[in-house]
Amino acid sequence: MERKIIVVIIGLIVLSFLAGFFINKISFTGRVVQEQEIKPDFYYWTKAICNSDNECIDVKVVCENGIAKSVEPVSPLIQHDANWQDPRGNLSEQLC
Repeated sequence: MERKIIVVIIGLIVLSFLAGFFINKISFTGRVVQEQEIKPDFYYWTKAICNSDNECIDVKVVCENGIAKSVEPVSPLIQHDANWQDPRGNLSEQLC
């Protein structure tokens, strides 16, 4: 009796997985490997924005056609030494 219950439960789990897989057209990798349209004028990069006390925060800048579409913080505010410079060399004040 116990063995039948275990077989039924395993069968239901397999059937549920297969139903979800085929009905919703879900793949094993999700959308990780899905091809995306690449826009030549769309890109993003990170930049450190600092104040006069050398407190900096890294931000992700999303650009499209030379215009900043969004600026999102990607790190907490960090206090650097007085002689610290951004190693990425992003010295331009312009975002895009």
